[in-house]
Amino acid sequence: MKTNFLFPNSWKTLGWFLFVLPIVITGYFWISGESMDNYFEINTFAIYDDGTIFKSDNGFFKMTKNAMLDEVLLVVCLIGGLIVGFAKTKNEDEMITHIRYTSLVWATYFNIIMMMITTLFVFGMVYFNAMIFFLISSLLFFIVRFHYMIYKFNKLNSDEE
Repeated sequence: MKTNFLFPNSWKTLGWFLFVLPIVITGYFWISGESMDNYFEINTFAIYDDGTIFKSDNGFFKMTKNAMLDEVLLVVCLIGGLIVGFAKTKNEDEMITHIRYTSLVWATYFNIIMMMITTLFVFGMVYFNAMIFFLISSLLFFIVRFHYMIYKFNKLNSDEE
């Protein structure tokens, strides 16, 4: 079966590294209570910046000083998740493609339902943080279910032999 849209299987190790490392680093900051805003502060281009509480320098298409560690970690995590989730397996066939498809649909449904529940019952900054989590959780749910279903499929096949 032709799978031009999938990454090579050899990229999976890199993908796992890029996916897990930002989660571990973010977990460290979350547990320690230390702010990420103290790290990697640079001047960067902003399509829109609403300024801060004390400054009213909002506007479109401007340079702004921002602590970029959280943004960089999120982008790296998403890239890693894409590589892990959409890298070929060693024996990519129609059944694996079907498992990948059903896992993606399941993860999408689950993530959207969780987002709707959160939208209705969670407010404030916790809601904002939950929405950031849901950016990653869709990939996470997909990866977990896909690998679990492949494990079950392989176990069923080995039991039959």
